[in-house]
Parts: sequence; C-alpha cells; structure tokens
Amino acid sequence: MAVTKVGNAILRALNLMTEHPSVSRVGHPQFNEASGIVSAEVEFEVHLPSEWKSRRQSPTGVRAKEVLRFDFPAHFPLYPPRLSLRADFNRNLPHIQPWLTEGRPVPCIYDGKMAELLQNEGMLGIANQTAHWLRRAAQDTLIDPHQGWEPVRRDCLIDSVVADADRLSGLVKRDNAPRFYRFYYLRAIDSNGSPSIHGTLTTDAVALRPDKAPPICQERALDTPLDTKLQLYQGQSLGLVVWSRKSPSGKPIINDTYLPETMTTIGELKKRATLYGCGTELNDALDWFRKCLAPHQILTPISIAVVLLARRPFKVIGTRSSIELCLYVVDVRTRELSSNYETIAVRPAAQLHAVSRTLLARMSGGTSESERPEWTLIGAGSLGSKIALHLARAGNGPAKVVDNETMRPHNVARHSLVPMTSHLAVPRLNLKAAALCEALYELNQKATPIPQDAVALLTYKQPVKHWSKQSWAIVNTTASSVVREALTATNLFPTRIIETSLFAGGRVGMITVEGPNRNPNTSDLMAEFYGFLRGHLALAKVVFGNDGKVSRELVGQGCGSLTMPMSDGRISLFAAGMSEYLLARQRDGLPEHNGQLLVGQLSHDGLAVDWQIVEVPPTTVIATRFDNEKWQIHIHQRAVAKINEEVARWPGVETGGVLMGRISEASRTVRIVDTLPAPEDSLRTANQFVLGKKGLSRHMERYSDECAGSLYCLGTWHNHISSQGPSMTDRATARSVSLTRLTPSVFLIQTPDGFQVFLSHTTSGEAARSDYQTS
Repeated sequence: MAVTKVGNAILRALNLMTEHPSVSRVGHPQFNEASGIVSAEVEFEVHLPSEWKSRRQSPTGVRAKEVLRFDFPAHFPLYPPRLSLRADFNRNLPHIQPWLTEGRPVPCIYDGKMAELLQNEGMLGIANQTAHWLRRAAQDTLIDPHQGWEPVRRDCLIDSVVADADRLSGLVKRDNAPRFYRFYYLRAIDSNGSPSIHGTLTTDAVALRPDKAPPICQERALDTPLDTKLQLYQGQSLGLVVWSRKSPSGKPIINDTYLPETMTTIGELKKRATLYGCGTELNDALDWFRKCLAPHQILTPISIAVVLLARRPFKVIGTRSSIELCLYVVDVRTRELSSNYETIAVRPAAQLHAVSRTLLARMSGGTSESERPEWTLIGAGSLGSKIALHLARAGNGPAKVVDNETMRPHNVARHSLVPMTSHLAVPRLNLKAAALCEALYELNQKATPIPQDAVALLTYKQPVKHWSKQSWAIVNTTASSVVREALTATNLFPTRIIETSLFAGGRVGMITVEGPNRNPNTSDLMAEFYGFLRGHLALAKVVFGNDGKVSRELVGQGCGSLTMPMSDGRISLFAAGMSEYLLARQRDGLPEHNGQLLVGQLSHDGLAVDWQIVEVPPTTVIATRFDNEKWQIHIHQRAVAKINEEVARWPGVETGGVLMGRISEASRTVRIVDTLPAPEDSLRTANQFVLGKKGLSRHMERYSDECAGSLYCLGTWHNHISSQGPSMTDRATARSVSLTRLTPSVFLIQTPDGFQVFLSHTTSGEAARSDYQTS
C-alpha cells in the first residue's frame, strides 16, 4: 500500500482530478499487490435543485455527494481507470453496465471507448463525463424521450448473439404465440471453466415437435488450436422468442421502467418476463420445449437463446421501433429439464445486428428508411465486381448481374472475389456473374445472375425481364464499344445507362450518365468525352498514348487474354470514386435536366484521383431516312452554339463551316459534336455559301490527330436566310462531295425555323433529304 508503488502517471491524474470544480475530495491511493491495481476514492458534488437539498438526495437516490472508486490498471495511461459506484446505488437507472465490480454498480459515463476518451481529453475529460452522468442521474434525464429509449448496455457482455432486430421486432404486430428459430453457436470454455456463447439466431422458423428434437439440438467438440487454452464446441439448437399479449382492456402492455440485467436463473428470468407482460408466454414455451426434449437423452449440453420483446413508451435509440430486444443464453442438459429447472443458470447476451441492408446503409452513412433501388450491372470483371461490392456494402447492390465470362486464375490479380481453392473449383463452371451474386448473398442481398452475352440479350430482344422498366439504372462496366452501341441502339427499356471505364493503364477514368429520356445517350456522352479530350491535349496524350493500351497478356502456355495491365490498387482507387458517385446518385437522384460526364485523372504520385464534372445538355435530334432506313442526327450543344455564333457574325449573308463528329452504323446515328470555321477563301452572299479550301485539309487533319481520329469530318453546314430547304446547288454539292467518301456525308442547313439535314454517299446515287425538321 506504499505510495512509492503508485506510478507518477496515476499521481498526476489524481492531482488533476482535485482541480475539477465538481470534485470535492480525492482519497489516498491504495495499491493491491495481487492485481497491480491502484484504487482511489473520488468524491463528486452533485448540484441538486433546492427542493432536494434538504433531503441531501434526489428522488432517484443520487446523493448530494457521491463517492466513486477509480481503479487504475497497471498499464495506465494506455488503459483507462475503471469506475464503480457505491454498492447500494440505485441500479434501476439507465446507462449502468449489466455487471458489478465487487458488488458495486458500474456507470456507463461515455458512449464509446474510455481509452479513446482518456487519450483525447485526459482525466479531466473523464471527470467531466462522470459529473455530467451524476447530474443527469439525479434529475432522471439519462433517458431523453426525444433521443429515444436507452436499451440496457449489452456491448461488453461475454456472450453474443447475432439476430435480425427488425425482423424480430416485427413479430409483435402478429399473434402472441411464441416462435422457435434455429440457433447456431460456438461455445468456448476458458481455462477457468467459464463458458461463453457466440451464436446466430436465424429467421428459419421451426415447428417444434417431440419427434424432431434430436436432429435440432446437438453439439460436438472441435479441435482446439494449439495456441489457445480454450475448449471449443459447435452446436445447433433453438432460439425462443416471446412477447406480451394485450392487456384485458385491449391496449398493449408497455413497460416504462428501466431495469438492469440482474437475472441469473430461469426463475428470475420468468419474473422479468412477467414485468414485460409475457411471463405466461415464456413459461408455456419453456414447458413445451421440456416436453419435446423429455423423451430424448441428450448427453452433451446444449445452449438455447431466449429473446424477450419488451414494449417501451417510445422508440428505442437507433431504431424505428419501440420494441427492445432483451436477449439471454441458457446452457442446459436434458436431465436438468426433467427436474426443477428454475435454478438453471441464465446469462444476458449482447445482441449484434445481423447483416442486412438496413445495417449496411446505416454504417455507410445512409438512411435505413430509403428504398433499395433496383439496378442492373453489366460486367462482373475487375471494375464491375469492385463497384458492385462497394455499393452492396452500403446496402444498394445490383439486383441483376450480366456477364457470360468465367473466372480464370489470372482474373484473381484484380478481381474483388477470392478464388476457390477446392478441387471442385472447375474454371469453366465458375461463372463471374454467379460468383459475384453469391458474394452479394453473403451481404444479405439477392441478385440474379444472367450468364449471357449482353449484346445478344439486347440485339435479339431477349425477354424484357432482364431489363426491368422499374430499374433505377443499368451500369455498364465492360468498356466494350460493342456493348455500348447495343445499349444505344435498343429501345427495349427507358432505363438510363451509366457507364464506367478506365484508360491508359488506370491513369484516367470516366463516368457517363445519360440524361432524362436517354438524351444525351451513352454513345453521345462517349463522343463528348472525345471532344473533352481535344480541349485538354495533355490529358488526350495520356489517353491516346501507347502506354496502358489493351494488349494480349499470356495467361498460360499458348493462352492469352486481351487486357489492360494495371494493379488492383489502381483499379480500386477509381472504383471507390465511381462507387461513391453512384451511391450519391442512388440517394439523391440522377441528373434532372442534363447528362453528365466525369473524367478522373490519377495524381502524379499515384495516391489520389482528381475528378472533373461536365454537364452535357440534351442533343438536338433530327430523324431522317437514308437508303430506306431510319437514321438519327444528334447535334451536340457545342456544335449548335458555334453554328449560332457564326450565323450571328455574318448577318444578311449565308455562311457555314465543317462538321466534326462520329457515325455509328450499328445504331444508324450521326453525332455532330463540333464544327470547324470556314477557310478564309470561302464565298458568302445573300443566296449562296461556297466553302473555301485554303488550309482546310490541314486543319481537319490536325483536329482529328489531336483526338487520335475519334472525331472526324462528317460533312458541311451552312445557313439559309429564309426558311427554305436545300437548293439544287446544295444537292449537286452533296453528290459531288459524296463521291470522295465511303461513309455517308452530312449536309446540315440552319434556317430561321430550325435545322434540316440530308445525307449522301457513293452507293445511294441520290442524296436523301430529311423528312423531319426541328428547332
């Protein structure tokens, strides 16, 4: 007990406590030779209202001066002191731990780890929390109705059971018949012979009958690891869930008294159940359980879980329900059940939430009330699997996964799933879509694998069930231009397409989001990406450079795979940002007016990604016929703005220029992304525009070279001062120009009433005129 055995850190801590305004006395520290613990009594003054001062205590039993014992462990200040109240302190108060320390109640002064509080705020922080707790305990405000009902602390118990709280709470709305569910557990017995149970209470209901008891209730010993002294047993049995019926008046039985978990036997548990209004239900259920097991001699002990569902006066903190789960475990043998089992030991258990969308959404910063949006993932490869699991861990994984590829050994380098090592893991049968859906199932989210080619599903109009009209979006992670074109060409669904891609060995990433009514569509946005790159030449050199291009990598002797080599970490950097963006769109909605293009670039040190967001307005769409087929002309806003600016520069005369963009034969779409100004030798009159030639070829070549040929010359445009269509001169020019091109040439006319367009090429003979005009 010598002071010399009390460390300097403890002495400094106690000296600091004396300076706290609520501390009136700090006792002499006492050293325990056996445990190495230093204990000191600290007296706190509790400021009571004037009407309580004469009695020197509050109606809750908190005195004007409360003495707490601070037990400092040997490794203080790495470990915090343990606090305990006087032995006769009122335990029927919230925020008290369910155990005693040498007969003394333990207050729960901080919602978190005391060690963190000590490191962040020191001993004065612990003193502040203690004084605050005592003041609220005196005023009976430890439970705030606006915050919710404070459940009994269960996060520090040695036994734990995973249970779906929402599902169990929902039972109370039904009849009051007890429910039995399968209970799987691991029993651990330490070197002192003390048991602990760690189990899972499933939602798999069991119709308990005497002839079904033995297969349900059994336990077997497990091999004990060499580095532990624990004895381990694996078992399966039952969990019993009971709740109260309504009172004789027809109203629910509500318990508004906070009671600590002091039960140690089944007899005491029955008394607690009676207070909750479900004593009869618990007794009947236990008697039925005894009757079912009585004919069978189960020699090994088994553990059962018991859940009392208590109605509280208001919602339990952190939930949407006023039902509190009071959970216990009971270790029992058959012969004990056949005798007076009132003295069988009962232990309160920590209730841990089962993996659910609600839990995942809350832990990810979302709201558990929001609906899970249904969406389809195309591509279950490296990028797709990461995005799917990121969103699934936020509670919003895909409902359908489309991919016809199989998992092969080389995929392991970057795929989110860990490969099977069993001899049964036949590569040809290990489909990516199915494997990813199995992983989603482990996150309690059901997804349907569609191991088919996405292009075939779209091209041959497979059943629409694969593409639900209720889907929030379809996310394409394949980086396949063929899939993109198939998605663009289809009219099977109105669902908007989101595309994610990586370029240049994972140095550049892209996200595109279609606009309302799929305008701009996913191919329009890809064309916009090329236009964006031409305005950022340094970035264009990275994207279109030789480094990081798709190459054929050997994955076996004589076997290769077309891929873009990059590390898993680099993919993960981009996948994280893409997933966060998708999660935000799921929560806040897709863009209401425009499409969006997001371009991300890896920092020079490779540690971060900088994203730029570009709003892409809808394109001006002109429908036309060409070679007896329906075609569409999409004029991007960039091109429309430049045309209008050029016309405004030349009032009273016709003017024009060159159209730059892309042509898709697959979707029969011409995308006019940009324009080039007319050469200086062009002729402009009130009735005619003649495009000059000076420097035009060089200008067009430089433009295309800057974006690696992704955008190229489509044809020309000019304006008419009046609302007339193409003149004979226009058609003659079209025929002459088309002789030099194998792809259709585009001729766009801007009039006061809108745009007109016609196409021509060498195989058509005559230029086809637009049969639709738009402003």
